Amino acid sequence: MHSPSFSGGLSRRSLLGLGAGASAAALLAACAPAGPGAPAAAVEPPTFEPSLPAPENLEQTNITIGFVPITCSSPIVNAAALNIYEHYGLNVTLRRFTGWAELWIAFVAGELDATQFLAPMPLAIHHGFASGQRSLRLPYVTNINGNGITVSQRLAGQVESPEDFAGLRLGLPFDYSVHNLLARDYLVSGGLDPQTDVDLRIMRPADMVTALAVGQIDAFCLPDQFNQRAVVEGAGFIHALTKDLWAEHPCCSFAVAEDFAAANPNTYTALLRAIGDSALFIDDPQRRAETASLMAQPAFLGLPEPVLTAVLTGNYPDGTGEEHSVPDRIGFQPYPHESYGVWMLDSMQRWGLTGEQTFTTGAEYSAAVSEVFDSQAAADVLGALGGITQERTAETVLGRTFDPQNPLEWSKQAAS
Repeated sequence: MHSPSFSGGLSRRSLLGLGAGASAAALLAACAPAGPGAPAAAVEPPTFEPSLPAPENLEQTNITIGFVPITCSSPIVNAAALNIYEHYGLNVTLRRFTGWAELWIAFVAGELDATQFLAPMPLAIHHGFASGQRSLRLPYVTNINGNGITVSQRLAGQVESPEDFAGLRLGLPFDYSVHNLLARDYLVSGGLDPQTDVDLRIMRPADMVTALAVGQIDAFCLPDQFNQRAVVEGAGFIHALTKDLWAEHPCCSFAVAEDFAAANPNTYTALLRAIGDSALFIDDPQRRAETASLMAQPAFLGLPEPVLTAVLTGNYPDGTGEEHSVPDRIGFQPYPHESYGVWMLDSMQRWGLTGEQTFTTGAEYSAAVSEVFDSQAAADVLGALGGITQERTAETVLGRTFDPQNPLEWSKQAAS
């Protein structure tokens, strides 16, 4: 694969500013697919009937989109697998990346028109919280829920609540991730200081199942494919699904470069129709099993089909001997609620991830989020597709209400 250039103001040296005390490679490396078993044999894609007409007068038809091959990227990849992009008049090249740093760099350098990102990353990149800035729009989240906290089998019966993580080594995928932000609040809910009471380690997610098995870490918070892999390999048990900490929380997102979207409004609409159509198609519970079979193919996500099926259908063993049926283990409603963004922004500020910028009022938070979240474009497309477009007025995180109009109240409670 072509190695992305380091133009656009982002250098290898400045990558060190994206994390505390870790090398750039270790800090920002990929969610690369790895796991037991070979991907399934080739399968016929399900029949897809487009929901909307293709826009006319597309300014540009050739588009390059970045993605990391994890379950969170399913709407982006599925749109290629089912020829949805072609229906909407687009010739999309999907460019696979093995790490979030590599993806960040390529996007900032202008090598991508659009990309999958972890949900907090667009806020950080657009507002320049870390090295490497590019103006962008976030019209969609690519998935809701779809993550978990897994603990080593060595600690079975010993880790049952957040206070039990004291002194443990907890693996996390990236500073600018909901995994990092939500895991910290979970630890705080158990009376722990994440900075001093727990050894937080930013690691390659693809390495963490093995690290768990050999005792290099004690637990991790990652996308669900890795949690299920740990169960399949006997390395760990699923301690908690993050949906039970914050129901319908965002995980990954879809971002489009501002210069591309502004110059190509009809193409931008076509792109949103394609990915929105794809997301709602696979959000249907009746489509989950066949989506898992298709996405398991090497040309797409290239992940073991049993792992993908367990995640997408929500029927899974948790590593303790228990079987579960959780249909909303992962979801694909893509509307970008402003409350998502305000919570992430508040959390990033609380943990020192907003650089030199400070937000003090609800209006300041809202303005910073709305500058990035393209909710109107999302509503226009998703309304026509029958998706959810009603803004959420509050979030319930760890049993407490987060009011996006008064975010600092949450911070004060969390600090007390």
